[in-house]
Amino acid sequence: MKKIQLLLAALGLAFAHQTFAAENLESGLLGEYFDMGSSLEDFPTIPADKKPVLKRVDKTINFESTQEGFHGTQLVDFFFIRWTGKIRIPKDGNYTFILESDDGSRLFIDGKQIIDHNGLHGMEEKSGDAELKAGDHDIKIEFFENDVDAGCKFLWQPPGATKEIVPASVLLHPAAAATQTGLQGEYYDIGQELDDFPTISADKKPVVKRVDKNINFESTQEAFPGTQLVDYFYVRWTGNLRVPKDGKYTFFLESDDGSRLFIDGKQVIANGGRHHMTEKSGEVELTAGRHSIKVEYFENEVDAGCIFSWQPPSGAKVVVPSDALSP
Repeated sequence: MKKIQLLLAALGLAFAHQTFAAENLESGLLGEYFDMGSSLEDFPTIPADKKPVLKRVDKTINFESTQEGFHGTQLVDFFFIRWTGKIRIPKDGNYTFILESDDGSRLFIDGKQIIDHNGLHGMEEKSGDAELKAGDHDIKIEFFENDVDAGCKFLWQPPGATKEIVPASVLLHPAAAATQTGLQGEYYDIGQELDDFPTISADKKPVVKRVDKNINFESTQEAFPGTQLVDYFYVRWTGNLRVPKDGKYTFFLESDDGSRLFIDGKQVIANGGRHHMTEKSGEVELTAGRHSIKVEYFENEVDAGCIFSWQPPSGAKVVVPSDALSP
């Protein structure tokens, strides 16, 4: 009887541990994006004190090759990304993993290198096999871009299945990895009259860089809240939007002067031009989970304000709350 009790207690602890682990994992991998600032021919060594310019959760690694800013970022050349988290294997067996990238990429599972796709090259695939047990396994993917085109895709072929992008449902990260709320705001003093969104050169530094809990700035003729900026400035907010459930979402930007919204790289609202506090909206079908987001805003002169709101499915219109935003 005592042995049975001990066995049941052990099973209970194991179940509790699994439940705890499941409750503290969320979909996607944690991506850390580093601007290296100079030519790359190999994976860089990242000093412990170097901070990423962007830290976000990517639901999948499915980034087509581009010569523009890497999807949802301002990074074009000379950058490095490290994705970390867990991969949930549905059943025991031999799994083939594929990395397609321009330039170099590599994959580690449980600390063991599965794919080495190093060097400067176009969008090319390389694969590796691994015998894996059902359950969660540590995963790390590294990618670097030298110049011109940049892209990275992570695929797999499970036992008895076809090749596909590794789905968000099996990629996980600790919930604590993205607990900070709000969006990363970069504030630029343009110093001259603005009729439209300015082009920000890669070497131009923001005068203020901070996390704004939400975008809820009433119109003012004084300095924009928490800054010394009054006229001729531009703000770029970036991060992730946490969508609570599948459905159609309506977003609103009310601004003086221009503003615009991008979700997962797609423009949802265009509220450009010089104008008083004017509201425009856009609708988009979204799946539950995290989506990359960018809000841009510029002010010419006199009054300045910007408010970002949403109306979730069957919900009321409200300012997008801080707990739905992460930098």
